Amino acid sequence: MPWNFALCSLFTSFITILSISTAIGDHSKCSEVPIELSDTENSSVIIGGMFPVHYWDEKSKTYALNKPGLLWVEAMIFAINEINSRIDYLPKTKLGYRIQDSCNDINIAIESALELTQGFIPYEEVHDNYICQCNYNTTKAIALVGDAASATSTNIAAILSSSGTTQISYSATSTDLNAKQLFPTFLRTVAPDNLQAGLIVDLLVLNNWTYVNVIACDDDYGRVGFNEILSILKEKNVCIFIQEIYDVKGDSSGNITKRVVQRLNIEKQASVIILWCQRPEAIQFLRVAEQMRLHNKTWIATETYGSSEEVYKIDPNVVRGMFGVIPMQVRYEPFETRLKSMTPDLVYKNPWINEYWKEKSCEARNATTCKNINLSDLPKSKYVEVFHAVQSIAFGLHAYIKSENPYTIETKKLFSYIKNVNFSGINNLSVSFDANGNPRDAGYSITNLKVDHHSNSTWQVIGFWTKSSGKIVFTSNEQINFAGGLLEPPVSSCREICKPGYFKHSFENACCWQCVRCGKNSVQSKYGQSSCKICPDDKIVNTEKTLCVSPKQIFMKPDSEEGIFLLICSTIVFLFVVYVVYIFYKHGETPIVKASNKNLSLLQLGSIICLLMLPFLYFQTENTKYRCGGRLIYFVCFSSITISVTFTKADRLLRIFNNSKSGCLTKNSILKTNKVQFMTVAALTLLGILICIVSYFAFPIEVCDKKKMEEEEEPLTVCYCAGSYDSILFLTIGYVAVIALICGVYAFKARNLPETYNEARLTSFAMFIFLLSWLMFVPIYLSTKDQQQKLSVWCFMCFSSTTCYAFIMYSPKIYFIFFKTEENTKDRFRAKIHQPKSTFNASTNEFEIQEN
Repeated sequence: MPWNFALCSLFTSFITILSISTAIGDHSKCSEVPIELSDTENSSVIIGGMFPVHYWDEKSKTYALNKPGLLWVEAMIFAINEINSRIDYLPKTKLGYRIQDSCNDINIAIESALELTQGFIPYEEVHDNYICQCNYNTTKAIALVGDAASATSTNIAAILSSSGTTQISYSATSTDLNAKQLFPTFLRTVAPDNLQAGLIVDLLVLNNWTYVNVIACDDDYGRVGFNEILSILKEKNVCIFIQEIYDVKGDSSGNITKRVVQRLNIEKQASVIILWCQRPEAIQFLRVAEQMRLHNKTWIATETYGSSEEVYKIDPNVVRGMFGVIPMQVRYEPFETRLKSMTPDLVYKNPWINEYWKEKSCEARNATTCKNINLSDLPKSKYVEVFHAVQSIAFGLHAYIKSENPYTIETKKLFSYIKNVNFSGINNLSVSFDANGNPRDAGYSITNLKVDHHSNSTWQVIGFWTKSSGKIVFTSNEQINFAGGLLEPPVSSCREICKPGYFKHSFENACCWQCVRCGKNSVQSKYGQSSCKICPDDKIVNTEKTLCVSPKQIFMKPDSEEGIFLLICSTIVFLFVVYVVYIFYKHGETPIVKASNKNLSLLQLGSIICLLMLPFLYFQTENTKYRCGGRLIYFVCFSSITISVTFTKADRLLRIFNNSKSGCLTKNSILKTNKVQFMTVAALTLLGILICIVSYFAFPIEVCDKKKMEEEEEPLTVCYCAGSYDSILFLTIGYVAVIALICGVYAFKARNLPETYNEARLTSFAMFIFLLSWLMFVPIYLSTKDQQQKLSVWCFMCFSSTTCYAFIMYSPKIYFIFFKTEENTKDRFRAKIHQPKSTFNASTNEFEIQEN
C-alpha cells in the first residue's frame, strides 16, 4: 500500500531518535536521552564502536557514568582521526564511525550491535485499523570495536559470526571466546583470562602465599576466570580456603556477600583474597567488606578494576596493599596531550563529556574553579587496546582494498585480512593475532595500592609480566606496600612448620596440612617433628605438650568462681555475726540479752565464726591424712558447740517450764547456773571429738591422686581424702544431727512459754532447717563424682547451714533490740510473764538470774 510507505516516510526523522531509544530506553532507561555518537559525513567506510559509557550502580540504583568508557570513546575517535590524516594508509578512503553506549547490559548490547552492523532499524507503528512495518535505513559498519565485558561480547560475537562481521574487543578476556567454532570472527587486543590467571598464581607463589580465597561473580567473566585460576592453583599446589562463585550484582540485600565476608573475617591463615569480578560488582563487594571491617587482608584485583580510582573511596584499612593485574600500562603522548586540552570551555561532539563536567561541577563554562579541569583525569585503562583494535581494522581494510580493489566490501573477506595483520602499534608494540584471535604478544602491569599518611590512596606500577618471558619483573625503585601497612609479605599459608607440642597432620589435599596438638599424654619437643611420644605412667604432659613432667596438685583457689562466692558470702555473714557480738556486749544488761544467756550466746557466736572459716582451711592447701582428719575434728568441734549451746538453752527452758509447775526448781538451783550449762556444752563437744578421733584411728583415712587430663589446661592432679573419710564425715554429721534433733524436740515442747523472750519456736525452726540441709547434703555429695566438686559441695553446705542457723536465731533479737525498745525493760518483761494464766507465775525471776 503506497500510502503506508508515505506515512512511514513522515516518521523518518522521528525514528532517528526512536531507533536509539529502542536500543537503550526500553532497557531500564540507561539514559534519559539516548544518544548515538557518529561521524558518517563524506565517509567511505564506517567502523562501529560499542562502549559501556554507563553502568548500573547498585548503591544509588541508577545508571552512572563509566569514566573508563568515556575514555575509550575518545580513544576510538582519536585513532580514526589519526588514520584519516595519514597518506600511506587508505589514501582514497575516509573512515567514519558510529558509537553507541552498551550500558554494560546484554540486551542493549545485542540490539546496538544489530543496528550498527545491519544498517537498518526495524520498528512498528500501530494506527487505527492497520500496523505499519517499517525499516529505517542507516549506514552499516564493516566491523565492530567492542564490547568491554565478556558477557556482552560473547552474545554479540554469537550474532555477528553469522554475517562474518569482524568484532575486536579491547577488554573482553573470557577464554570462552577462544572457541572459534562458536565465535569465528571474534578477535581481541587484550590478553585472555588464562594468562591473567597464570600471572596471579605466579604472584602468589612468589610471595609464598599457598593458602588463599577465591571469590568470583557468577557471570561469563567471573565463571571463566574462576575455572581458569582454580585449575592453575591446583597445578601449583596452592590450597583454597573459600572458593565462592555467586551473583554479586543480584545480591541486592547483601546477605550472601555478608556471609562470605564473615567467613573471610574468621579465617586468619588464608589472608589473601582473589576477587574475580567486573569493576561494579567488585566495588560492591568491597563496600560490604568495608561495612563489616574486613581489615588487613591482601586483595588481588583483576584487570577490570586493578587501577580503578573507585577503590580510593574504600576504607584504606580494607584495601591498603591491594595488588592489581592490568594490561600493560603504555602511554601515548599525542592522545594524552589531546586529553589535557579538552576543558569545559570548549564544545565537543561527544555529548557524554558534559556528564563528566557535571560530575566535576564544571558544566558552567569559564568557571574560575574549573580552570585546571580537563579529561586527563580520566583513568588511563586499556585505551591502547582500543587504539590497536581500530588500527587492526584500518590496516586489514587497507590490505583488503589494495589486494582486491572491491566494489563493495564483503565482511567475510575483510575478516581474513584483519586477522592476519601484523604491525607496530603504540610505542612500537607488536600487534598480531594467533589462531584463537588473541594477541600474540601480550603483557601485564602489576599495580600496588599505596596509602600515605593522610589516608590518600594511589595506584603505582610495581612490576611487569610479558607472555614471551613468563616471569614477573619488579621495578627496583618502587617499595611494595602490603596489607596492614607492612613492608614484608604477610603470611597466607597452611603449611606452617609445626612448633613443639604439635605434629603434622595432612588432609586429602596433599598441598595443605595442619599442625595438630599432640594427643592425650603425648609430647613433641622439637620443631617439625611428625610424631609425638607417650609419657611414662608416673608423669603427665605440661601445658605446651612439650615435656613429660611430674603433675602438680590442684587446690581450691580463692580466685576461682566457687572460691570467690564463698569468700564474699562468708565475709558478709562474718560481719553480721561480729555485729551481733558487738550488740550483745553493748546491750548486755537488757532483758532480751539476759534471757538469751549472754555468755553462752557469745560462745555460740564464736563457734559460728569458726565454722564460717572452714572453707579457708581448703584454700591452696595440700591434702594429707592428718589434715583430712584435722578438718573433721574442726567441724565436729565447732558444730557441736553451736548446737550444744542451743540444746542447753532449750533444756533449761523446758526444766523451768516443767518445774515451775511443781515448785521443785528454786532460785538457787544448780541446774540453772552457767557453770552447769558450760559443762554440758563441753561434754557434748568432747564426746563428738572423741568419736571422730576413735574413728580416725579405727578406720584409717587415705590420700589419693587423680590425674586431670584436659587439652587446654595445665596438667594437674587432684589430691583428695579417701579411704574411710566419707564414713567418718557422715558419722560426725550424724552425731551433730542427733544433738540437733533432741534440741528440736525440747524446743518444740517449750514452744508455749511467754513469747517475748522465748527462743523455743526459733530453735525449732532453726533445727528443722539445719537437719534438712544436712539431709539434702548426703545424696548430693554421694552422687557427685568429681572430687573438686565434692569439696565445693561440702564447703557450701557447711556455710549455708551455719548461715541459716545464725540468721534464724539472732536476726529476731537484733530486731527486738532496735525496734521493740519499749518492751526490752524489766517492767515490761515482768508484766509479760506475770499474766494471770501464765505458767511462769510461780517463778517470777527465772529469767533475771541467768548470768549469776
